[in-house]
Amino acid sequence: MSKFTLTKAHIASLLDPVSLSSNWAPFVSAIDPGVRWVIGGETTHPTRKTGVYNLAGWKQDVNQPLLARLKTGLKMTVSSVEVIGNKAVVEAHGEATQANGRPYNNRYAWFLIFSEETGKIVEIREYLDTALVQEVQETN
Repeated sequence: MSKFTLTKAHIASLLDPVSLSSNWAPFVSAIDPGVRWVIGGETTHPTRKTGVYNLAGWKQDVNQPLLARLKTGLKMTVSSVEVIGNKAVVEAHGEATQANGRPYNNRYAWFLIFSEETGKIVEIREYLDTALVQEVQETN
């Protein structure tokens, strides 16, 4: 069996649907269920949503609570992708309207580590404005 080779085209196949139509399915399906997803750091903060998650934990504790507080779906725009070996570095901008009518504009940096055996994302290090996430949690 040949090893998985990460390319910018592969990243585009996962993230272009997110940017074009808010379709997260290709990206989420590329994540190993046992992923080690670190948001902001390893210390858990319940409203800033920092900490370490697997895929199910991220969906339940991070994604669903955020989306429930937004009037509109989160529109992501990828601005930069770099591939280094089995790692992709992605910069993106997310926009939405909060339930309280205020804008949600956040910037993201994702470090995505892919398995050479399965091609799945096995580690994510995500950096964003966690104070804004906390504001959304506390005011909506």
